[in-house]
Amino acid sequence: MQLIDSARATRHELARARATLQESRADKEPMVGQAPTLLRALEHVHMFAQSDYPVLITGETGTGKELVAKMLHAHSARSAQPMVAVNCAAFPETLIEAELFGYRRGAFTGAFADRDGRFKAAHNGTLFLDEIAEMPLSAQAKLLRVLQEGTFEPLGSNHPVKVDVRLVSATHRDLKERVQAGAFREDLYYRLKVLSVHVPPLRQRKGDLPLLVEHFLSRAQGSGASRTISPQAMAAINAYPFPGNVRELEHALQHAGVLADGKTIEVTHLPEEIGGRAPAGQQAAPEGGGGTVPLPAAMEAFERECLVAALLEAGGARTRAAQALGISRKNLWQKLRRHGLLEFTGAQEPGPTDSDLDSAIQAH
Repeated sequence: MQLIDSARATRHELARARATLQESRADKEPMVGQAPTLLRALEHVHMFAQSDYPVLITGETGTGKELVAKMLHAHSARSAQPMVAVNCAAFPETLIEAELFGYRRGAFTGAFADRDGRFKAAHNGTLFLDEIAEMPLSAQAKLLRVLQEGTFEPLGSNHPVKVDVRLVSATHRDLKERVQAGAFREDLYYRLKVLSVHVPPLRQRKGDLPLLVEHFLSRAQGSGASRTISPQAMAAINAYPFPGNVRELEHALQHAGVLADGKTIEVTHLPEEIGGRAPAGQQAAPEGGGGTVPLPAAMEAFERECLVAALLEAGGARTRAAQALGISRKNLWQKLRRHGLLEFTGAQEPGPTDSDLDSAIQAH
């Protein structure tokens, strides 16, 4: 009976996940997830979109900083105007100023005609400067003037050009450390960080893994790639830390989906660094295809293991375990009850009883 109830609860949870995905797509929201850390960041994004102040987006590589920038623009009063993106790390020091501010004919060798820069192209819209920490100091001084006065001078010109641009920047580096190292202007740092959004890494929103896997597999529809995954493959994904974050997860599923060739994704289809981390005894599916199941059934197999791993890593501290999983403590208690783990703490102390759980849930 307990197994039947668990399967029914898992199907219900996945149905809600799919409904959440459909709702986010209907709202044209590019970010997928329900972890509290992500939801807080997205709440700030919607609030900041109504302002024209500069926004600094921080977060590790692959967390979705450019998606946040697009959301800021899409929900702003400037959404009908252009959003122009520049990767500051993609241009050498000798070219970044010309790229941003443009130049006049004869400003340097090869400048045969006038050319508007990215600031002029983003007039009345949004300019997104990705990898802002890589901008050379010479360009930083000119950028500071634009933020202070709303004007700049193209290379080879003494005539200021006035622009109305909402500036959004992003970096995976610690800008304070760059300031201390003398590689980034302190006055520019504070100008850029009037408003700030931190995009959490995937390891801080483990509870979003099923939703993200469902999202990326559903996007494979029509491409010939697989849309189902085995419990063993899901367990390997859950065990992997994903230093490349959501982008790495997406690429891993694309890789696995192509190798699976329309069949169920198994551990062997995943990139080696992920597939090699499957829990002991789960590297291979049983003979006869018994381990090949759709994603809803795979969820039941890996969720219990995810809960146990989180409690062990947190030393039994349930608040820390819930935070690591990206779920509320109340939700953690409900999942522990469903999986028969109420007495398991991961530490040398007794776990809460059913009456403790009922009291806690009623209190919330």
